[in-house]
Amino acid sequence: MEQTTTERLHIVEGTDWKDAAIALMESRCPYRPWRYGFGEMREGDPVAVVLNTDPPSIMTTLGRIGIDGRSDRAVIEWPYPGPTLLDLTTLTAVVNFPHDQDPRNVWMLRGDAAIRLELTLKEAEYRNDSSMRYGHSSVAAARILLHSEGRCTGCDSGIDLTWWDARDHAHIRTVDAPLRHPSEVLIQDKKGWASYVEGPFNPKSWLLPELPSDWPGVLCPRCVTRMEEDGHATLLDFRFSQHPKCPNCGAGRTQRALYGMPAMHIPPWRDVRGCCVMPETWTCAACAHRW
Repeated sequence: MEQTTTERLHIVEGTDWKDAAIALMESRCPYRPWRYGFGEMREGDPVAVVLNTDPPSIMTTLGRIGIDGRSDRAVIEWPYPGPTLLDLTTLTAVVNFPHDQDPRNVWMLRGDAAIRLELTLKEAEYRNDSSMRYGHSSVAAARILLHSEGRCTGCDSGIDLTWWDARDHAHIRTVDAPLRHPSEVLIQDKKGWASYVEGPFNPKSWLLPELPSDWPGVLCPRCVTRMEEDGHATLLDFRFSQHPKCPNCGAGRTQRALYGMPAMHIPPWRDVRGCCVMPETWTCAACAHRW
């Protein structure tokens, strides 16, 4: 990790994690759920954001104090695809902070403690794979909300977060963590060769994506109503229902083509095809047919 010259690091606490996440994503939102300490603050000082999730969490992306000198208005360069959160209690147990510089109890870290926290958060900032958003804890819910960047996962439109009722416009859907893959079985053929298989061989299996049972996301009020009216139990079913069924096998698991060099966290209803544009728009995740 790159060394830093940080002298002090300030901590700002969001007293309601959902309001705080919305305020971080939308500067026009009227929510100001912040608690913070007082003391020496200089322009450019790093600021860590702590949310009162259960357990408490800390955002991996740091802010910087601006020309107004206020830690609650720190300027945050929003990363793509959004910042993630770390369990603050576990982080404190792993990083060896001095007893009087525990980030759970103080509003400012100085010297070596500030450097340790900044380097740890920078190291974890881009390690936010989709597994970080599984589970039903408030930490997982807060990660899902931050990852959405204020857009509806059901229709890809922006969610209005500029009013006092913004918290009611963002409906967070958490999902179970996927199970481990089944154990491989050792098979020995007549010639004595051994191979590992997990079940009946499908010659097209290498072409088929492995779809999850559901997908975490944030829905706007309109998509929540549509899901309920159409009887969809999962967000994944709801998204696939907006695509045409496969003309070859009739399955309702068709993916829309996505070209270019996409970043991480591609949703399962998109089919990444690289940079060479092809005439087919849809891919069936059940039989690999394209049309």
